[in-house]
Amino acid sequence: MPLDQKNANKRILELEKMNKHLRIQVQENKDGNRFKRAARKDWEKTVDAIEDWISIIDLDFTILRSNRTVEKYFQLKVQEVIGLKCCKLLHQTETPNIQFCPLPKMLKSKKRESVEIETSDGFWMLITVDPIFNGAGEIIGAVHITRDITQRVLIQNEREILVRDLKNALIHIKTLKGLIPICSICKKIRDDKGYWNLIESYIESHSDAAFSHGICPVCSDNLYGEEDWYIDMKKKKNQKK
Repeated sequence: MPLDQKNANKRILELEKMNKHLRIQVQENKDGNRFKRAARKDWEKTVDAIEDWISIIDLDFTILRSNRTVEKYFQLKVQEVIGLKCCKLLHQTETPNIQFCPLPKMLKSKKRESVEIETSDGFWMLITVDPIFNGAGEIIGAVHITRDITQRVLIQNEREILVRDLKNALIHIKTLKGLIPICSICKKIRDDKGYWNLIESYIESHSDAAFSHGICPVCSDNLYGEEDWYIDMKKKKNQKK
Protein backbone atom coordinates (compact mmCIF):
# COMPACT_ATOMS: atom_id res chain seq x y z
CA MET A 1 0.00 0.00 0.00
CA PRO A 2 1.42 3.39 -0.92
CA LEU A 3 2.62 5.58 1.95
CA ASP A 4 0.12 8.31 1.17
CA GLN A 5 -2.78 5.85 1.45
CA LYS A 6 -1.53 4.61 4.82
CA ASN A 7 -1.26 8.16 6.14
CA ALA A 8 -4.76 8.91 4.85
CA ASN A 9 -6.25 5.84 6.54
CA LYS A 10 -4.49 6.72 9.78
CA ARG A 11 -5.86 10.25 9.61
CA ILE A 12 -9.38 8.95 8.95
CA LEU A 13 -9.20 6.74 12.07
CA GLU A 14 -8.03 9.68 14.17
CA LEU A 15 -10.87 11.86 12.87
CA GLU A 16 -13.40 9.13 13.60
CA LYS A 17 -12.12 8.86 17.18
CA MET A 18 -12.29 12.65 17.58
CA ASN A 19 -15.80 12.68 16.14
CA LYS A 20 -16.90 9.94 18.53
CA HIS A 21 -15.37 11.82 21.45
CA LEU A 22 -17.12 15.03 20.38
CA ARG A 23 -20.46 13.21 20.14
CA ILE A 24 -19.99 11.92 23.69
CA GLN A 25 -19.13 15.42 24.92
CA VAL A 26 -22.15 16.93 23.18
CA GLN A 27 -24.43 14.29 24.74
CA GLU A 28 -22.86 14.87 28.17
CA ASN A 29 -23.39 18.61 27.76
CA LYS A 30 -27.02 18.02 26.81
CA ASP A 31 -27.49 15.76 29.81
CA GLY A 32 -25.70 18.32 32.01
CA ASN A 33 -27.85 21.16 30.74
CA ARG A 34 -30.97 19.05 31.23
CA PHE A 35 -29.86 18.30 34.78
CA LYS A 36 -29.13 21.98 35.43
CA ARG A 37 -32.56 23.00 34.12
CA ALA A 38 -34.25 20.37 36.29
CA ALA A 39 -32.22 21.43 39.33
CA ARG A 40 -33.10 25.07 38.69
CA LYS A 41 -36.81 24.26 38.45
CA ASP A 42 -36.62 22.24 41.68
CA TRP A 43 -34.86 25.13 43.39
CA GLU A 44 -37.46 27.63 42.16
CA LYS A 45 -40.26 25.34 43.38
CA THR A 46 -38.57 25.12 46.78
CA VAL A 47 -38.14 28.89 47.11
CA ASP A 48 -41.68 29.53 45.86
CA ALA A 49 -43.04 27.14 48.52
CA ILE A 50 -41.60 29.27 51.34
CA GLU A 51 -44.23 31.50 53.01
CA ASP A 52 -41.77 34.39 53.40
CA TRP A 53 -41.27 36.81 50.53
CA ILE A 54 -37.68 36.29 49.35
CA SER A 55 -36.04 38.57 46.81
CA ILE A 56 -32.61 39.60 45.58
CA ILE A 57 -31.98 43.37 45.62
CA ASP A 58 -29.06 45.50 44.51
CA LEU A 59 -27.47 48.27 46.54
CA ASP A 60 -29.98 50.78 45.11
CA PHE A 61 -32.87 48.82 46.69
CA THR A 62 -33.99 47.54 43.25
CA ILE A 63 -35.59 44.08 43.12
CA LEU A 64 -33.68 41.78 40.75
CA ARG A 65 -35.36 38.45 41.50
CA SER A 66 -38.30 37.30 43.61
CA ASN A 67 -40.17 34.20 44.66
CA ARG A 68 -43.90 33.87 43.99
CA THR A 69 -44.87 34.67 47.59
CA VAL A 70 -44.80 38.33 46.54
CA GLU A 71 -48.09 37.64 44.76
CA LYS A 72 -49.74 36.75 48.09
CA TYR A 73 -48.25 39.73 49.93
CA PHE A 74 -48.86 42.47 47.37
CA GLN A 75 -51.18 40.95 44.72
CA LEU A 76 -48.53 41.56 42.04
CA LYS A 77 -46.98 39.10 39.59
CA VAL A 78 -43.28 38.33 39.90
CA GLN A 79 -42.62 40.02 36.55
CA GLU A 80 -44.34 43.19 37.81
CA VAL A 81 -42.10 43.64 40.86
CA ILE A 82 -38.79 43.11 39.05
CA GLY A 83 -37.18 46.55 38.71
CA LEU A 84 -39.24 48.14 41.50
CA LYS A 85 -37.74 49.45 44.73
CA CYS A 86 -38.47 47.29 47.76
CA CYS A 87 -39.55 50.43 49.66
CA LYS A 88 -42.21 51.02 46.99
CA LEU A 89 -43.92 47.78 47.95
CA LEU A 90 -43.45 47.99 51.72
CA HIS A 91 -43.84 51.74 52.34
CA GLN A 92 -45.39 53.09 49.12
CA THR A 93 -42.42 55.47 48.86
CA GLU A 94 -39.83 55.97 46.12
CA THR A 95 -36.97 56.31 48.61
CA PRO A 96 -36.32 54.23 51.74
CA ASN A 97 -36.51 55.54 55.29
CA ILE A 98 -32.80 55.20 56.10
CA GLN A 99 -33.48 55.40 59.84
CA PHE A 100 -35.42 52.11 59.79
CA CYS A 101 -33.98 50.43 56.66
CA PRO A 102 -31.75 47.41 57.46
CA LEU A 103 -29.73 47.65 54.20
CA PRO A 104 -27.45 50.58 55.26
CA LYS A 105 -26.83 48.81 58.57
CA MET A 106 -25.91 45.64 56.68
CA LEU A 107 -23.42 47.55 54.51
CA LYS A 108 -21.66 48.74 57.68
CA SER A 109 -21.74 45.48 59.64
CA LYS A 110 -21.33 43.21 56.57
CA LYS A 111 -23.66 40.69 58.21
CA ARG A 112 -27.39 40.00 58.62
CA GLU A 113 -29.52 42.90 59.84
CA SER A 114 -33.23 42.91 60.71
CA VAL A 115 -35.98 45.38 61.57
CA GLU A 116 -39.71 45.18 62.40
CA ILE A 117 -41.98 47.65 60.61
CA GLU A 118 -45.69 48.42 60.41
CA THR A 119 -47.01 48.85 56.87
CA SER A 120 -49.46 51.55 55.83
CA ASP A 121 -52.31 49.01 55.85
CA GLY A 122 -51.66 47.92 59.44
CA PHE A 123 -49.62 44.74 58.93
CA TRP A 124 -46.39 44.05 60.82
CA MET A 125 -43.39 42.72 58.88
CA LEU A 126 -39.97 41.42 59.91
CA ILE A 127 -37.46 42.57 57.27
CA THR A 128 -34.13 40.72 57.12
CA VAL A 129 -31.24 41.34 54.72
CA ASP A 130 -28.18 39.13 54.19
CA PRO A 131 -25.16 40.37 52.19
CA ILE A 132 -24.16 38.89 48.82
CA PHE A 133 -20.39 39.07 48.17
CA ASN A 134 -18.43 38.89 44.90
CA GLY A 135 -15.14 37.07 44.44
CA ALA A 136 -13.22 40.06 45.79
CA GLY A 137 -15.21 40.08 49.04
CA GLU A 138 -17.23 43.18 48.11
CA ILE A 139 -20.96 43.42 48.82
CA ILE A 140 -22.84 43.57 45.52
CA GLY A 141 -26.41 42.97 46.71
CA ALA A 142 -28.56 41.39 49.39
CA VAL A 143 -31.04 38.61 50.02
CA HIS A 144 -34.15 40.47 51.18
CA ILE A 145 -36.56 38.39 53.31
CA THR A 146 -39.97 39.68 54.44
CA ARG A 147 -42.02 37.77 57.02
CA ASP A 148 -45.56 38.61 58.13
CA ILE A 149 -45.46 38.78 61.96
CA THR A 150 -48.81 40.52 62.44
CA GLN A 151 -50.31 37.64 64.44
CA ARG A 152 -47.27 37.45 66.70
CA VAL A 153 -47.35 41.19 67.40
CA LEU A 154 -51.09 41.08 68.21
CA ILE A 155 -50.56 38.20 70.66
CA GLN A 156 -47.61 40.03 72.20
CA ASN A 157 -49.67 43.21 72.63
CA GLU A 158 -52.51 41.25 74.24
CA ARG A 159 -50.02 39.61 76.60
CA GLU A 160 -48.57 42.99 77.58
CA ILE A 161 -52.07 44.34 78.33
CA LEU A 162 -52.81 41.25 80.43
CA VAL A 163 -49.52 41.61 82.36
CA ARG A 164 -50.25 45.31 82.97
CA ASP A 165 -53.74 44.53 84.26
CA LEU A 166 -52.37 41.82 86.55
CA LYS A 167 -49.75 44.21 87.92
CA ASN A 168 -52.43 46.80 88.63
CA ALA A 169 -54.53 44.16 90.39
CA LEU A 170 -51.53 43.11 92.48
CA ILE A 171 -50.95 46.73 93.50
CA HIS A 172 -54.48 46.92 94.87
CA ILE A 173 -54.13 43.60 96.64
CA LYS A 174 -50.84 44.67 98.28
CA THR A 175 -52.52 47.68 99.92
CA LEU A 176 -54.43 45.23 102.14
CA LYS A 177 -51.31 43.41 103.25
CA GLY A 178 -49.39 44.12 106.41
CA LEU A 179 -50.48 44.99 109.96
CA ILE A 180 -53.93 46.66 109.95
CA PRO A 181 -54.97 48.36 113.26
CA ILE A 182 -58.56 47.38 114.11
CA CYS A 183 -60.63 48.21 117.19
CA SER A 184 -61.33 45.08 119.24
CA ILE A 185 -64.74 46.47 120.32
CA CYS A 186 -66.38 48.29 117.38
CA LYS A 187 -64.18 46.71 114.68
CA LYS A 188 -63.33 50.06 113.05
CA ILE A 189 -59.99 50.29 111.22
CA ARG A 190 -57.50 53.13 111.63
CA ASP A 191 -56.15 54.45 108.32
CA ASP A 192 -52.75 56.00 107.55
CA LYS A 193 -54.04 59.47 108.50
CA GLY A 194 -55.15 58.34 111.96
CA TYR A 195 -58.90 58.29 111.23
CA TRP A 196 -61.07 55.39 112.34
CA ASN A 197 -63.25 53.97 109.53
CA LEU A 198 -65.93 51.34 109.32
CA ILE A 199 -64.39 48.09 108.08
CA GLU A 200 -66.61 48.22 104.98
CA SER A 201 -65.46 51.73 104.08
CA TYR A 202 -61.80 50.87 104.59
CA ILE A 203 -61.85 47.74 102.43
CA GLU A 204 -63.91 49.40 99.68
CA SER A 205 -61.46 52.32 99.47
CA HIS A 206 -58.43 50.01 99.33
CA SER A 207 -59.72 47.39 96.89
CA ASP A 208 -62.31 46.68 94.22
CA ALA A 209 -64.48 44.82 96.72
CA ALA A 210 -68.03 45.99 97.53
CA PHE A 211 -70.34 44.97 100.38
CA SER A 212 -73.98 43.89 100.56
CA HIS A 213 -75.56 43.81 104.01
CA GLY A 214 -77.65 41.16 105.71
CA ILE A 215 -78.12 39.67 109.23
CA CYS A 216 -76.57 36.40 110.33
CA PRO A 217 -78.70 33.85 112.32
CA VAL A 218 -76.97 34.60 115.63
CA CYS A 219 -77.60 38.35 115.34
CA SER A 220 -81.18 37.69 114.22
CA ASP A 221 -81.81 35.68 117.40
CA ASN A 222 -80.28 38.42 119.55
CA LEU A 223 -82.40 41.11 117.90
CA TYR A 224 -85.76 39.39 117.41
CA GLY A 225 -85.56 36.24 119.51
CA GLU A 226 -88.38 37.23 121.86
CA GLU A 227 -90.75 38.54 119.15
CA ASP A 228 -93.81 36.35 118.47
CA TRP A 229 -93.62 36.76 114.71
CA TYR A 230 -89.97 35.70 114.76
CA ILE A 231 -90.70 32.64 116.94
CA ASP A 232 -93.51 31.58 114.52
CA MET A 233 -91.25 32.09 111.49
CA LYS A 234 -88.53 29.87 112.96
CA LYS A 235 -91.07 27.16 113.84
CA LYS A 236 -92.36 27.11 110.24
CA LYS A 237 -88.79 26.88 108.95
CA ASN A 238 -88.02 23.94 111.23
CA GLN A 239 -91.23 22.14 110.16
CA LYS A 240 -90.23 22.42 106.50
CA LYS A 241 -86.86 20.81 107.24
